[in-house]
Amino acid sequence: MGITEVSISEMIAASPCAWVATVNGDVVGFSMIDAGDASLFAAFVLPAHEGKGLGKELVLVAEKELFKHHPEIWLETEKDSRAAGFYRHLGWSNEREAKNNQIRLTKTRL
Repeated sequence: MGITEVSISEMIAASPCAWVATVNGDVVGFSMIDAGDASLFAAFVLPAHEGKGLGKELVLVAEKELFKHHPEIWLETEKDSRAAGFYRHLGWSNEREAKNNQIRLTKTRL
């Protein structure tokens, strides 16, 4: 998939593309975008911190940055995952099949 330490470092150096959530100074989640590609690249929260709104805030800040550059944004996630339901709840839709049991969801700037 091309995800390497070098490729991630280059993405971070190129533009604002990553945010972290902290609790008591500890990083407990992050989101990351590929602004050039209009995609939400990643969003994760440690299991002990799920259900506290951190994931939603991380996705919303990533969306805000993507919508500065694109009228429509996208992500891919596993078809039957909890993440897919989470993204749908946040308004991601237009589901299409992608490779390896993944789905592609999009969201349009309002």
